[in-house]
Amino acid sequence: EMMQPKLNETILDPACGTAGFLISAYKHILKQNKEKALTPDEKLKLMNNLAGYDISPDMVKLALVNMYLHGFPEPKIHEYDSLTSEKRWDETFDVILANPPFMTPKGGIKPHDKFIKATKAEVLFTDYIAEHLKLAGRAGIIVPEGIIERSGTVYKQLRKKLVDDKYLWAVISLPAGVFNPYSGVKTSILLL
Repeated sequence: EMMQPKLNETILDPACGTAGFLISAYKHILKQNKEKALTPDEKLKLMNNLAGYDISPDMVKLALVNMYLHGFPEPKIHEYDSLTSEKRWDETFDVILANPPFMTPKGGIKPHDKFIKATKAEVLFTDYIAEHLKLAGRAGIIVPEGIIERSGTVYKQLRKKLVDDKYLWAVISLPAGVFNPYSGVKTSILLL
């Protein structure tokens, strides 16, 4: 609701998991347009404007099934590593919604050269999202608490980019335990 996705906007979740954010955005747009029901063509265009990426083949399958169950005839869910592949780097979106992974996988992350020089997944995903917003785009990202306040070099670089380039609009601190039992990490929402 804070991102207010609209009917003709493109929407991405670059770490989509089961596609929950995409389906929520779809339902939000339908609700906003309930006064005048969408035509079948408008509904299909809306469905084609939603895209999700995930590195895990199992998550991609779950996301596809979830979207099929919500009436999407051809979900735009791709098995894609948002942090190491450059194949989709030039794509931009009006709205990006994400709850990216906070942990770095075994073996680390080897991001390509277009990123801030970091190895932390939350820093790289935040950088990715800022880079893939259209000029007047909006994003909501769930990140570990303190990503904007930490003093490490990569955190300073990210903060400088988000503040100096006027991406950062708000930081919403969530209470501890919001994502229990799945994760006890204290989180914030960055609004870009």
